[in-house]
Amino acid sequence: MTVERWRIFLSFFIFFVIFKTFANEEWRDVVKFGTETEVVALIQKLKTDISYSGELDSEFIDLARNAKNQKILVGILSFFGSKSKGGLEDKATSILENRENESSEAISAALGYFDKVKARKAVSVLKDVIDNGLPDFRGPSIRALGKAVDQDNAEDIAAYLIDLYENRDPGTGNNGVLFEALGETGSKSATPFLTNIVENADANPTARIAAIGALTKIGGGLDAIMTAVSAAEPLVRTAAVGALGAFSGAQVDEAVIENFRDSFFRVRAAAAKSAGQRKLAPAVPYLKYRAEKDEAMVVKEESVKALGEIGGGDAENALEALFKESKNPDKIRILAAETLLNNKPDAYLETVIAAMDDAQKKRQNALYNGFLRILSTAKSSKLEELARRFFTAGGALEKSCAIDITLNNKFYSLKDQVATLTDKKNGALAVKAEKAMENL
Repeated sequence: MTVERWRIFLSFFIFFVIFKTFANEEWRDVVKFGTETEVVALIQKLKTDISYSGELDSEFIDLARNAKNQKILVGILSFFGSKSKGGLEDKATSILENRENESSEAISAALGYFDKVKARKAVSVLKDVIDNGLPDFRGPSIRALGKAVDQDNAEDIAAYLIDLYENRDPGTGNNGVLFEALGETGSKSATPFLTNIVENADANPTARIAAIGALTKIGGGLDAIMTAVSAAEPLVRTAAVGALGAFSGAQVDEAVIENFRDSFFRVRAAAAKSAGQRKLAPAVPYLKYRAEKDEAMVVKEESVKALGEIGGGDAENALEALFKESKNPDKIRILAAETLLNNKPDAYLETVIAAMDDAQKKRQNALYNGFLRILSTAKSSKLEELARRFFTAGGALEKSCAIDITLNNKFYSLKDQVATLTDKKNGALAVKAEKAMENL
């Protein structure tokens, strides 16, 4: 790096440090003195600001603990929940304990917070809301309770939930939520109960699907799930076939392959996904056929993904054929290329770049942009040449891709090229370049 370029880089670095410091102080003033509109706007900004690393968390906690303004309180609980940040358990508990005097928005926010932070200390108050609270909050409380487990209380929570279903009232529409919560506990003692739901052909399909999901999380009830694979209701079959990826054995493998023949497209997609999870090599020819011939795009896509998960020579050959065949839909060619780059970037990079250039010459914009996208996330030392080419001769899209390639692969030798794009005249590209410089 020349002395002049080093000075440019250093000036940008100093600017970023000063800007960040100024921003933190400005944000802190908003938390201390801002109106509800200003505080809520700041919260919305910080939810998506990747540069925020918790500098104001203590101020937000103090504000939430003392806030009388409901919009501010709800906003902070939602913000901390979205980041799975602890620190507001006492405030959320207080809201639920005094729910008769709280707004429905605050109660919902407290339950949503516990749903995200999975706090054991919330078990008692969540049970109280379920048993004695308003019916509208029973479902969210059940969901949060299922996540408030640890190795010491899982059996107790599972027993409580089963008793709620069998002897009391989970509330209208909450059976599925209750089964999901049982799955979250991971309690093996819940397996017989859930098995009975899955095997009951007369049970509500939504309940059977939720019970299948719960058994999958717990890791039991395979015989019941195998029964549901042949259910008359196609969505139940879909859930059962999708659950097979978590189990093992010849019986499971045979069921996965057999369900590539199901007439319902979602079952075939579930079979493809399970084959990928199982890394089921005998499924490769079925997956290749589905990727080429299936009428449903979701089946094609899941088949390509599964081929990538299975790997090996046959799967790789199938992916290469799907990528190179010009008659295949753009989405499939792009996905196959992305899968190849994820698995063996150095082996397929030049081929994908050649296909991208060919798409540009033929003005196949969707295909070209798709190849640009997957190259921007690829990782290979061979990408440095492409990034240099884009910095030198590309348009805005290509330069944006070059920034991504530089950042993802830590091509520090391209810092100067990124720095030249931070000029404000480059608009959104300048903002992206500035953020990239912070991480190079």
